[in-house]
Formats: sequence, C-alpha cells, structure tokens
Amino acid sequence: MSKNLPQVILVGHPNVGKSQLFNLLTGKQVLVSNYPGTTVELTRGRGELEGLEVEIIDSPGLYSLSALSPEEQVTRLLLLKNKPALVIQVMDARNIQRMLSLTLELKEAGLPLLLVLNMMDEVEASGLKIDSVLLSRRLGIPVVCTALVVRRGLKQLKRLAAAALHQKFDSDVYVIPTYSPSLADILNKTASRIKGRYGLSKVSLAAALFNPDPALLNILKQKEGELGPLLSALRRRLLPEEPLLLLAGARRRHADALLKGIVKSPLQEKVTLADSLSRFFLHPAGGLLTLMVVLYFGFFRFVGGFGAGTLVELLEKGLFSGLLTPRLNAWAELYLPWPWLRELLVMDYGILTLGFRYTFAIILPIMTTFFLFFSLLEDSGYLPRAAYLLNHIMEKIGLNGKAVIPLILGLGCGTLAVMATRTLETKRERLQASLLLSLAVPCSAQLGLILALLAQSAGLGIWLGLILLSFAGAAFLGKFFWGGREIPFCLEIPPLRLPRLGAILRKTGARLRWYLREILPLFVGISVLIWALHLSGLIDRLILAVRPLVNSIGLPAEIALIFVFGFLRRDYGAAGLFDLFHAGLLNQGQVLIASVVLTLFLPCVAQFTVLIREHGLGFAALVAVLTASIAWMAGYFVNLLVSIPFLAQLLS
Repeated sequence: MSKNLPQVILVGHPNVGKSQLFNLLTGKQVLVSNYPGTTVELTRGRGELEGLEVEIIDSPGLYSLSALSPEEQVTRLLLLKNKPALVIQVMDARNIQRMLSLTLELKEAGLPLLLVLNMMDEVEASGLKIDSVLLSRRLGIPVVCTALVVRRGLKQLKRLAAAALHQKFDSDVYVIPTYSPSLADILNKTASRIKGRYGLSKVSLAAALFNPDPALLNILKQKEGELGPLLSALRRRLLPEEPLLLLAGARRRHADALLKGIVKSPLQEKVTLADSLSRFFLHPAGGLLTLMVVLYFGFFRFVGGFGAGTLVELLEKGLFSGLLTPRLNAWAELYLPWPWLRELLVMDYGILTLGFRYTFAIILPIMTTFFLFFSLLEDSGYLPRAAYLLNHIMEKIGLNGKAVIPLILGLGCGTLAVMATRTLETKRERLQASLLLSLAVPCSAQLGLILALLAQSAGLGIWLGLILLSFAGAAFLGKFFWGGREIPFCLEIPPLRLPRLGAILRKTGARLRWYLREILPLFVGISVLIWALHLSGLIDRLILAVRPLVNSIGLPAEIALIFVFGFLRRDYGAAGLFDLFHAGLLNQGQVLIASVVLTLFLPCVAQFTVLIREHGLGFAALVAVLTASIAWMAGYFVNLLVSIPFLAQLLS
C-alpha cells in the first residue's frame, strides 16, 4: 500500500457495521460478523472518495481509548502512530447514548472525525427519532445517517468524507472540558510534561497513561525518556479513586447532556417479534432448548447428515469413485508409460485421485454446509446469546461466555479459532481456550465424517461422552497450570436480525475461497509426500515402526498412516479414516477407537504453527505431549470397552 495515500481509519464498537462499510468503500471482501470480536487483525484496502484515492483501514472493535483488551490496544496504537487523515466512527444508532462516549474520546484526541449513525432503518422501525443535524452542530463534526446493509446514505457518507479530508486539524488543541476540576488539572499537568508529537492529543495520551500497555509505553519512552516518575505521580494524585471510572463517568454525563433534545423516544415502546425471541433465547430454559435444537439440526443433521452424508456420498461415490477415478486411471495406463508418474498423478495415492478427491468430494461439501450454518448463526445475532447463556458453565472451567465464540469457530477450523482467542481479555484465558481447541474440539470435516461414520451405532454416544470428558479434563489441567480466578463478563448483545441470503452466500463463498487456497496446496503436497514414501519404501517402515502402538489400542497397522495424515491436516486424516472404513479394513469398534484417537490427537501442522506463534514453543510442546498422551489413553480405554461382548454387539 502506498505511503502517499491519505489514510482513513474506520473505528467503532464491535458489531456496528465497520467491516461492512470497509467492503462497500473498497470492494474487498472480508468477513463481516454479527458478534463481537470479529476483526482481530487490521484489514487494509484502497478506496475512492469523490475521485480521491485513499487507503482505508478496518480496525479492531473499540469501546474506549482506555484500551482494556488487546484488540482495543491495537486500535489505540494505530491511531497513535499513524496520524490518519480522517477517522470514521461507525455507530449503532439505536445505542447512541452508550456509544457517544467513544465519540467524545476521539474528539478529545484531536482526531479528524466523521460520525456515521448506522442501522437507521432499525431506529425508525422502533419509533426512535434522532436529530442528526443538531448533533453535528453540537459536536462540531459531520454526521451522516446510514443503513449500510441496504447501502442507504453511502453516497452522502462518501461526499462528507471527501470534504472532511480537505480540512486541516490541529491534534493538540481541541479538548472537550468534560472532567471535574481536579481530574482536569491532573490531565493537563500530565499533558504538559509530554513533549513529542503523536497521532493523539497530549491530554488523550495523559488519559491513556491510566491504563498503558507495554507497546504504548515503549513508543512514549523513545520520545519522552523514563516514564516511571510520571506514572508514579499520576497514581499518587488519584489514590484511592479509580481513574478509569472517573473518566468514563464524566464522559457519560457529558454525552447525556449533549443528547438532550436530539434523541426522542416513542411514547410507547414497541415490542417486536425479535425482542420476544431474544428474551426467549436468553432465558435459561428456553435458551438451552434452543441451543439443543440448533446443535442437533445444525451440526448433526445439516453438517453431519446432509454435508458429510448425502453430499459426500453423491460427490465421492457418484462422481469421483464411480466416474472420474476409473477414467483417469485408464487414461494414465494408456498415455503414461512411466509407473512412477502414473502413481504420482492417479492410482491409490495420486494427486488427482487422492488429493483432489479429498479436497472436492469429501472436505468441500462438509466445509460448505458448516460455513453456511455458521454464517446463518452470525448474521442472525444468535452467537452472543449462546455465549451469554453458557457463561455460567464456562466460568466453571476458568473461562467466561466470550470463549464460546472461538470454541464454536473451532468446529470449523482450529487454526482460525486459535487466532480468534486474541479476543479474550487475559493471557490465561487465551492459553486455556487454545488448549481446549487443540485437544477436544474437532474441526468440521472431522466432526462431519465422524458423525456420518458413527451415526448408525451406539458408538456416537461413547465418542461424544469421551470427547466431553476430555474437554472437562483439559479444562481442569488448564486451571491447574494457569489458575482459575473469576473473569468479569461483559458482552455486546446485538439485536436479532433476519439473515440476508446474499450476505450469507457472499460470506460463505469468501470463507470457502480462503479454505481452498489453504488446503488444496497442502493436500497436493501430502499426496506427493505419500507417493514419495510409497516409492521409497519408507511408508512400510513407518507402519512397521508404529505397529506396536496402534496394535495396543486394537487397530490394524494400516491406521498408522491415517494418524500421520491427521497431524498434517486433521480433515485429511478424517478423510483417510472414511476411506479405510469403506474399504472394509475397519469394523465399527475400530472405527470408534480411531475416531476418538483422531479427535484427541495432535493439532494439525497449521494449528501447531499458530500455537507457537501465539503462545511460544514451550506451550506448543506442552499441548503436543498432553494431546498425544490423552489420545492414546482414550484409545486404550475404548479398546477395552469394545471388547465387552454386550458393547461389541451394540456396535456391530
């Protein structure tokens, strides 16, 4: 991205439409979710505002420049270092009273600001009225009303943004006097000791020093020198009062005063069907019933039954095995005289007959159904309600309801889910959630194929029970290693919305494109690796080396390669298990053992790499030891179970 382009940074609370606006301004597809914590990393793109080309940055969700969470700290540092030409704050207009405090902070920071009141269609439907003209006059910034989901107000937004880019702002002058005299005196005296120039005003930086993160301190230290005496002086002057509460309270009172005469509520509040459903979903009884229905029809019937059953059967047996593979093998016999090349491209381990078949006939239909279902949950606003509902249970394992979101995302792709743990507030939570994702949360391909393989026997209940038991055990280990203090639970609950088919299909398509870009080269590479092992004879040696281990849990030696596949890619291992079963090499008891071990086995290479990057080699090594040990012990236990005549008969 060119450094000469003016930078426009999109900021705002989670779930207000920032990423949607980014898509509309840049034409670049990113994932837009209806739950907090979607945008963890910065997303950049080029856009055009009334003929002026700009760089647009979609920042992580921001509640306050006090930056209590890692994603907020990223946004604060972005504004501090980049000196943007324009900041566009996107706001959920229905919650203007709560979100205007952030607007005041951004004004206090001296940032060139444009305020977007989004979701005005829902505001009007609720009977609420907002005088945006008067609000603009009181704030001294341009304000535009939009309903971005239907592109309403987009042209006016672009026009006002282009006009704002031509204005000049002084980041050290404009400060809103919202604080008590004593607090204002502390902020001003602290600001006077800051000598450098930054993207935020000196008063805003003084307020940020009440809750500094290491990166912020490093930046200030480079220009200001040692900050220890300054921070000590700040703490002494405010004891025993909590400065962040003083700041938040002052801004909230100022926001309330600003909104007098601007927001008019209806005489009688409308209770919509969405409001009634929302209350039902949050009720302990109704919410748990809904959750069970969602899990059953979403994961078991749609992903497991339709995706891994009907679609895989149609594509794998009908298209590939029944039509394409025989013709490709026959073509190779006729036109490829070199056996090594035939085996590389086709036959048992060929790129076209194994790598492509696994990708398009087994994995793709399962991922498609999962992403469709997950996108539906996101756009409807159901996920945060599930998080709220399960908060009490999550607290028992040392987490809070927010952890539900990356854990559910792990049912799609564990690699993405580990990255999504960044949205959790503390390092302990992130380590705990990453351990659970690595051990006891199967990805969608694993889950779909295991559901399809075990659905017709009692093995499914045994598999599920052991996975839940392993989940609880991993949670206990996490509390043992990292402690389990209670974590305050604060979650943005968006309104329920009717999902839009076009948005769901676009989001699913974007995720599938990303997934195919990731897995297709890997699956081709794995096919080449298997071909090389087979050609060199190493594959037989590998099977021979691990035969005692797999035999100890009642599995044939051929399964060893499946566990190697599972480490390279979990979904590839699950597809290999699917193949072995349909080839008649495994009975139902052995399928159950292999399903349990493969689910609990090492995370795939991609997820393992992310674990190292996020938490260090020591944590990744601990995960490897724990997952491998627990997987073998679980397999040994299941082997003992299936040897019981009564259970063996049930499984047959």
